[in-house]
Amino acid sequence: MEQDDPAEALTELRERRLGALELLQVAAGSGLAAYAVWALLLQPGFRRVPLRLQVPYVGASVRQVEHVLSLLRGRSGKLVDLGSGDGRIVLAAHRCGLRPAVGYELNPWLVGLARLYAWRAGCASSVCYHREDLWKVSLRDCHNVSVFLAPSVPCLESGEGSPTLRKELGRLGACFGESLG
Repeated sequence: MEQDDPAEALTELRERRLGALELLQVAAGSGLAAYAVWALLLQPGFRRVPLRLQVPYVGASVRQVEHVLSLLRGRSGKLVDLGSGDGRIVLAAHRCGLRPAVGYELNPWLVGLARLYAWRAGCASSVCYHREDLWKVSLRDCHNVSVFLAPSVPCLESGEGSPTLRKELGRLGACFGESLG
């Protein structure tokens, strides 16, 4: 059996053009990869939430995190991030001295990702992430709340969600992320 020279094989691959079948395979593979990402990262959070309240995960931008931190400047006590996603705001708040910093997220993959980021930042024992429905979280001992809701989620004042959560957020004067740009 004859061994090919690696340089020869690489040159041969570079000169070869993709045919229709190869392009179809690349397109199908890309579609399958996109579906896998959706099924693993986004869909699990939708299973336990009513259809009218489902919101896809969109990570907070650097500007949004900075804006939340500016609203929290000079405050102390517990921070709760409802719908914490990958945990950016929880980590940033912890770094700014808000303790304890706790994130609640329904998607188990995002909770795992948040815990990984906390571990990489050296804060794994100081911050906490829970897989829980944000409409059912008790905020009785909390002084600071961060909530990012998409415009498609009905306003809390309209009667959607938990009456207890609406009452507690009103008491805390929570700021909603959709207005943070």
